[in-house]
Amino acid sequence: MSAKKPDGVFVQSDDPSTLRREEVVFIFKRSPGSNKPDSYDVVSLKETTEENETLFTLLQANVPGVLQSLLDEFMIEEVPEYLQSGPSRHVHVLVSTGSGTGLALKFYKMVLQPLLEARGMVALDPSAEVRRRSIPNTYTLHITQNADSVREFARGLGTTDQDSDVQHTVVLLSGDGGVIELLNGRAPVEGSEVQHNLPLVAVLPLGTGNALFHSSHKSVYPKAGSPEPSSLVQGLRTLFTGKAAPLPSFKAEFPPGSHIVGAEKSENGSESWTNLVTHLHGAVVASYGFHSQLVWESDTPEYRKHGAKRFGMAAQELLKESHAYNATVELAGKDGSRLHKLDRDRHAYILVAAVSNLEKTFTISPSTKPLDSKLRLVHFGAVNGEKTMEIMMAAYDGGKHVGMKWTGEDGKEEGVGYDEFDVIKVTTLEEDARWRKVCIDGTIVELPQGGVMTVKTEDKPRLQVLVDRSVAA
Repeated sequence: MSAKKPDGVFVQSDDPSTLRREEVVFIFKRSPGSNKPDSYDVVSLKETTEENETLFTLLQANVPGVLQSLLDEFMIEEVPEYLQSGPSRHVHVLVSTGSGTGLALKFYKMVLQPLLEARGMVALDPSAEVRRRSIPNTYTLHITQNADSVREFARGLGTTDQDSDVQHTVVLLSGDGGVIELLNGRAPVEGSEVQHNLPLVAVLPLGTGNALFHSSHKSVYPKAGSPEPSSLVQGLRTLFTGKAAPLPSFKAEFPPGSHIVGAEKSENGSESWTNLVTHLHGAVVASYGFHSQLVWESDTPEYRKHGAKRFGMAAQELLKESHAYNATVELAGKDGSRLHKLDRDRHAYILVAAVSNLEKTFTISPSTKPLDSKLRLVHFGAVNGEKTMEIMMAAYDGGKHVGMKWTGEDGKEEGVGYDEFDVIKVTTLEEDARWRKVCIDGTIVELPQGGVMTVKTEDKPRLQVLVDRSVAA
């Protein structure tokens, strides 16, 4: 193999021994006019860490023959239709620079850009005339400049006369936060809008937990003991061989006086907040209690640089307090009937799950199937930090927290509740604003005292998402 090339350039190899199945992105056959008409190019991605820095290396190996099983799984003939720009479809690449540990732009430059260029696709500046987006083999590159960039981009999709009938594909280099920004930035879905004209989002998981991605790809990962692809390799495979499917979503409604809380804290320790909010759309989670508190209190520049480890670091402090959240919780069917109130007013954990996994190995809702459009509530009452940690560790063990039972301090049997529903109402009775934070897909909202968060399923999709073909089927 040749020496490593500069960033964003393929490392060439003719040695088939360098191929690792778990690193293969795709395979294509060389054209008959080339000097090796019967050979294949196998494109792989190798990820390494040196001195706490993540490095990406694209490998392109030319080999005379490939196992049929590999061809069946990874062979591509051409760029898929949803990545082909033209008069009826515009393709966008949206790089969220602040997601996760800040690797999105690096990944674009070192991996995605050269991959697209190798397939004949070139980037356009977002300031280019709209008509240029219809030129074949092009995509518009959007790099976020601030926290509002993704939502501002979403507001502009399909809102002009020139592209109101155009389909849009958005390759999103982000985490779950980018998806919720697209959901909430989109113009309301009109009754006449057909499903196939909804924007299609292809997620390359560069966030912290990447819950939506891991949950929608859970059935694709190989069984335990087999080498498995990294999340980014799997994301690239889906990008080039996936299929569109409606993305189920829910709506969370808030009372007057509710506001979105920013990550930055002022000098006196109080949180800053940006805007009042009446509702948010989500596709992953709505929570109150330990989970929402953990997301909020770990969302600082100091914690964020540690990636997913930030949650464990912040959790240690919260577990020492083991705050019992004063709230009422009511569940109901879609029409508001069959109202059921949980028989406790002190809670540790209240979490509405629209996905199975909050992290790749953290199975919060084991009964949830990819894109099944169902909401499930995971909940348990006030417990000490040791018991909370025991429950969380069981969730990491394949979702074994569901059904856990124990005897409380009053001698009564307690356990982890797990309920399917269509509408839930959570009323916070806390006096201290610190304990009135709810979380919608990573966005933190502070409710007023006595405020009610209502979460309900949505009947119509607002976006499509690219998933593995086995999931879409």
